[in-house]
Amino acid sequence: MLDSQAKNRTIEQETNVSLNVQTPLEDQPLLIENEHDKNNQTKLTEPKMTATPAPPPTKALFLDGLRGLAALLVVAQHSHEYIQGINIGATAVDTFFVLSSFLLTWLFINKSVRLLNEGAGLLKWGYMLIDYFSKRFFRVYPLFAFTCITLWFMDDGNRTHYFLKKSDKTFDLFKTLTFDFEHRYFVFWTLPLEISYYFIIPVFVLGTLMLHKYWWLPFLPAYYWVITQGWSEYRTSHSKLLPHIPTFLAGSMAATIYVKLNMWIIASGFEFRFYHKVLLRLINYTAFAVFLSVAFHGLFFVWVHENVAPQTPGFHFVSVLLTIIIVCEMLLPSPLSSILEWSFLRYWGKISFSVYLLHGFVVYNKTLSHQGDYYCRLFSRFGVLGLLATVTYYLVEYPSQKFAQRITKILNEQEAKGSRSMNDIWSGWSKQISISLRNDLNCKETPPV
Repeated sequence: MLDSQAKNRTIEQETNVSLNVQTPLEDQPLLIENEHDKNNQTKLTEPKMTATPAPPPTKALFLDGLRGLAALLVVAQHSHEYIQGINIGATAVDTFFVLSSFLLTWLFINKSVRLLNEGAGLLKWGYMLIDYFSKRFFRVYPLFAFTCITLWFMDDGNRTHYFLKKSDKTFDLFKTLTFDFEHRYFVFWTLPLEISYYFIIPVFVLGTLMLHKYWWLPFLPAYYWVITQGWSEYRTSHSKLLPHIPTFLAGSMAATIYVKLNMWIIASGFEFRFYHKVLLRLINYTAFAVFLSVAFHGLFFVWVHENVAPQTPGFHFVSVLLTIIIVCEMLLPSPLSSILEWSFLRYWGKISFSVYLLHGFVVYNKTLSHQGDYYCRLFSRFGVLGLLATVTYYLVEYPSQKFAQRITKILNEQEAKGSRSMNDIWSGWSKQISISLRNDLNCKETPPV
């Protein structure tokens, strides 16, 4: 009797494990974001602890290094001395676009799924959107405004030398601060494009999540459009958002694909075997080789086969290749991501926004540029730029981010108060409705006098 009960318990546990492992992906949280969620996940999945791999960390350090490398390449492009003749700055700008869309889409998916799992009401969604846009505003705008005001205090000659580049242009502070198209000087042209796409990300994420298991269907025509546009469309700097939407969209779709794949890996207990690793490495390094060949106008297009893409002017098409590399490195890190995790590159990634906005004040400085020795120019430029970007990061960017975190804390407190008040209102309405229904029933049951 005892043996039969023990066998039944064993069979029941095995059944529970198999059911937990095969839970549909749409019913599982995408990523574990904090310790509280981690503890809950551990409690729910205790029977399959040995079968399920630990979820990867929610912060990919190599992306910081990639951002730092892109910032350094922009500086090299505008120096008119380092890595010239290939427009490496355009590749760096596309890298910024892809990183922004990938990371923000990843973050917004996590928050959206958490709210959907909680069955959150409109109030919580509203607070989440306010938090999202406030963080984006204080991440970008304060340093941009600081740079604009600095230019405003300069005389016309220095302003033209460092930013306007043409003597017939006039500087209008208000139009510059409001991103007027004719006043997007120097590197300012990328900011309104990124800010505009911030408003598209919530629509993209919620639309994708509403499709549930059919999320991949619109990705097929979307990828076809992204590839055909990148293959043949002419893109250049100082243009509007539309020509650059495929670049942003590639980052958002890659983030969604990564989250879905990571979801499936966690839910199914999948482990990479040798042939899986070989296949993933082959895809990763092939994309990396083609990416380098496109960015540097040669390499494997000289050694193996010439470039079959039409040679159109403007920015090169690297967004899809870059997203393939990012997703492969997120799923199975290789030595490539280890190189990008170098603390030197990650630090430049940390101060990359200051580097991007302010490097013109350094690379076009006449005192630094007129030095006779090449290495004196090299080390003095990057040394002064690193110091300047560090100072502005801690004086402008870091306080702005702390202020955004304070706003997040206030929103969370208001959300908790609002949830309680909404519950009180709802319970009051329920009581009033039940009382009125009871009175109506009593009136119907009482015969007229």
